[in-house]
Amino acid sequence: MDRPFARAVMALLPLLGSAAHADVRAEAPADEASLHATETEEIVVTAQWGAALVEPETELGEAEIDAYGANSIGDLVSLIAPLTGRANEYPIILINGERADGATGINGFPPEALARIAILRPEAAERYGYPPGQRVVNLVLKKSFASWQGEAGARIATAGGRENGRLSLGRFVIAGKSRWSARADASHDNDLLKSERSGDAGLDSPDARRTLLPASDSMALNFDVTRPLGRFNGTLSVDVARRDTRQLLGPVPEDAAGQGSALRGDQRSTNLGLSALLGGPFAGWHTNIVARYTRAWSTNALERAAAPGIRTDRTRSHSESLSAQVNLSRPVLTLPAGTVTSNILLGATRNWTASRRFGGEGGFPDDIEFRRRQFDALLSLAVPISSSSSERFSALGDLSVDVAGGASTASGAPLQKRLDLGMNWTPLPILQFYASAGFAQLIPSADQLGGPYGEDIKRIYDYTRQELAEPVWITGGNPDLGRGRLRNYSVRASLRPFADPQITLTSEYQRQVATGGAGLFPTLTPAVERAFPERVVRDASGRLVSVDARPISIARDLNERLENGAIISFSTARNTDAMGENAPRASPWQVTLSVNHGWLLRSELLTRPGLPPIDRLHGDTAQSRHSIAFQLVVGRAGAGGAVEGNWQSPFRLRDPAAPGGEQDYRHRAVTTLNLRLFVEPERLLRTAEKPAWLSDLNISLDIQNLFGTYRRVTLGDGSVPAGYRRYDVDPLGRTIQLAVRKRF
Repeated sequence: MDRPFARAVMALLPLLGSAAHADVRAEAPADEASLHATETEEIVVTAQWGAALVEPETELGEAEIDAYGANSIGDLVSLIAPLTGRANEYPIILINGERADGATGINGFPPEALARIAILRPEAAERYGYPPGQRVVNLVLKKSFASWQGEAGARIATAGGRENGRLSLGRFVIAGKSRWSARADASHDNDLLKSERSGDAGLDSPDARRTLLPASDSMALNFDVTRPLGRFNGTLSVDVARRDTRQLLGPVPEDAAGQGSALRGDQRSTNLGLSALLGGPFAGWHTNIVARYTRAWSTNALERAAAPGIRTDRTRSHSESLSAQVNLSRPVLTLPAGTVTSNILLGATRNWTASRRFGGEGGFPDDIEFRRRQFDALLSLAVPISSSSSERFSALGDLSVDVAGGASTASGAPLQKRLDLGMNWTPLPILQFYASAGFAQLIPSADQLGGPYGEDIKRIYDYTRQELAEPVWITGGNPDLGRGRLRNYSVRASLRPFADPQITLTSEYQRQVATGGAGLFPTLTPAVERAFPERVVRDASGRLVSVDARPISIARDLNERLENGAIISFSTARNTDAMGENAPRASPWQVTLSVNHGWLLRSELLTRPGLPPIDRLHGDTAQSRHSIAFQLVVGRAGAGGAVEGNWQSPFRLRDPAAPGGEQDYRHRAVTTLNLRLFVEPERLLRTAEKPAWLSDLNISLDIQNLFGTYRRVTLGDGSVPAGYRRYDVDPLGRTIQLAVRKRF
């Protein structure tokens, strides 16, 4: 172990060992009374089955889960994203109130295996040893469940030319604290030819030899098992995935006509993942030990015209990652307002990547290898200041403070430190405040430094020549990246004035400032090309040939945003109950409406000192300032539907070569709607005898981009620039998917 890391760990441990006087933990199922003995006293702990350490902000029961008509738990978590207020962020997942790192198989379980799902309050991430600010969702499984499930689906583009088919089969079993699952998935997408959109479908047409979207085949296998091992619970997960893509890159040059009718680009990737988790009580601590191993292989082949024939550029890469993480938590001190709880996280990671190029050009070496070891330590404390249930400390309501400090060290890098502070205040049952601040010294991640080298053909708009271009898009790691600092601030308020209907209003301000370090390569615009001229290669005629889109070094990256949301949820169950005992009973309807408004207040990227910053909101990149996402879900046992929409405000993209604005690209506002309907015929039939084949059958219809909208762009004179026609902007357009899911 590196000496700086060892010193950091040794400095953290004594702070907890000397303060530990109590041991409160739930080992048995949380809905049963269980007796736990410590060296000094016995404590009886009674709680709800699967309850988390933090109160839920929103909780969905079986009736609300049924209303979404999801095909899997993973699908359900994606569908309820508007309820977390962060539609583009996948939340941290707990299972029955416990950390579930590596338990990927749970995503494939049918939603019928859930007893309830809880979206926890914002402070939950820190309480479980995760970075602050992330949302946490607790999946509470039923104590007993067993089912086979098969699913088949087909999707088509209404404009033609693109079809998709997928199949899956799985077995899912839950028996108390034990569960296991096995699932296989396969899918196929045919390619979308340019001729399908241009209308030039002749045999000799160049458009018939170029794809707008590639053909692909994918297959995935997953096995996941969890079972008690004495006082511990153990989980083992195995994932294997394979994906092949094929695209046509245009006609073969005349002087190489014998080589084929079209240039090709082929990619193949294989991924293997193994993870093991062991959790339970050990020496007075609640312990989670996670080990992961991942390995990936990929091969790319791009054919290019090169006199006197065709040149094939090939790349091959291998990467692997091995990591181990120990999470320890326990109460350490009892204060008048409650118990101080601690969380220690110790981790170690080893990464290795090797890439090889064959026949390529440019300033990249033919062989690239990267190795790194990293060690992490984090100590967090949750300190209650005031409690509404305390006789002496109730005037302020519920008030607590979270403090976390950590250190990281990696090969060739000095010790990096971080400090996170959080405050949670509930002065009234209907009102909640959350504030956090984070300060961290950062080193680039292993992927940013040594990610596998890759070359792909990407279809983008070239503003310089005002045309669609298909340059070689280069990805991978950048070994020249340096260290940086990150500061995060957020303030969140939540108000729930009514319980029936349940109304939740939220508002959150976020500010993030990164100085130095690494960032993503931004969307290629004239301002970005002027800031990174060495990243863009053009031929003698000015045609875009390649773009080096690997991570960039930054001087400063500043983002400020305000998120406001409203959620209204109610059930018709109360109206049904009011009809009297003799009235015919039907499943109540569940209705949930969520609206989230995102307001980007400021967004600037400074690439190098002395250069003007790239202002993302004032024309340097394609970025809307305002966005509104909404979702309406109406459903009951047996049928339902959801409408999702997204609106983005208009903006202008400036042309630095024409400061007067005549050549500004005026992007209009755009609204996209999606519609999803589902039905379970057996649950709707009123007859006493129902066909057996209808049992547990779910049929769903999913329409993406219901009205076929797209972002319209005009120049100052009102004309549409070349490359911004309907199917230039969005080649796929509206799609319709029909899926059938059957449990048996």
